[in-house]
Amino acid sequence: MLYERGPGAEVDLTSAEPLDFYDVHIPIAGHGAVTMNRKGLLSAIGVVGPEQRGSTRRNQGSVNRILIIPKAAVDDALTVRLGEPPYEPLSFEPVLDNTAAPVQGWLELVGQLADFAGSGLAARSPLATGHFEQLLVNGLLDVQPHTLSEAVAGRGTAAVPRAVRRARDFCSEHAHEPIAAADMARAAGVSVRSLREGFRRYLDTTPSAYLRGVRLGLVRRDLLAADDGRAAHNVTDVALRWGFTHLGRFTGHYRAAYGETPSQTLRTVRGSD
Repeated sequence: MLYERGPGAEVDLTSAEPLDFYDVHIPIAGHGAVTMNRKGLLSAIGVVGPEQRGSTRRNQGSVNRILIIPKAAVDDALTVRLGEPPYEPLSFEPVLDNTAAPVQGWLELVGQLADFAGSGLAARSPLATGHFEQLLVNGLLDVQPHTLSEAVAGRGTAAVPRAVRRARDFCSEHAHEPIAAADMARAAGVSVRSLREGFRRYLDTTPSAYLRGVRLGLVRRDLLAADDGRAAHNVTDVALRWGFTHLGRFTGHYRAAYGETPSQTLRTVRGSD
């Protein structure tokens, strides 16, 4: 979330409690100062994070951009990179060096977000807004030193994150139960949002679609085993056994996966007897 505070009276803002978000102050005009945990920063371009107390003093006529990044957004980005939730809270180096080219590029990106937010497109396209926000979060993780810099160095992506592997294993072990994406996320130890992002990025699918694919495979296994009595000989019974209650949609998904309907699979098996 981005705020832009224009000229006004001299103000002094201090957080009463430690923050539960990351607060990035970017002065545009005028003068100001940022304090973190009662220590003044060398630059007014600063980032204060969770478990820290910050204050900002701005003189009359100053203009500031204030970027608020929820802790959950940073944790989600770290989970994708590390393959599991961060093992400790992340704290950024508090001062952004605006003479460094990467930081300058990131600050320009914040300016583009300000233009985007004011264009009207942001309100009409939440998906585009979400992608923009992810770009800012991941960019900040790359350009600004923090307590987990070494752990995420060179890890813009992980091969297949541990959380995704846990969710896949959970699907295989519990496909016969009435589970959903929330159960998969709980088993993997991440939020549903993080799990969806992990599946999209590494498996090019969604948790729900992956679970459906596992169940379709089990349906096909049972239909192919029908000739020796190891599974029910009725397509409806097999579909219901694996959680498919809408038979029309089930048939469409099965045909898309295997190039034939469930009844055709069963007829083929019976025709081979």
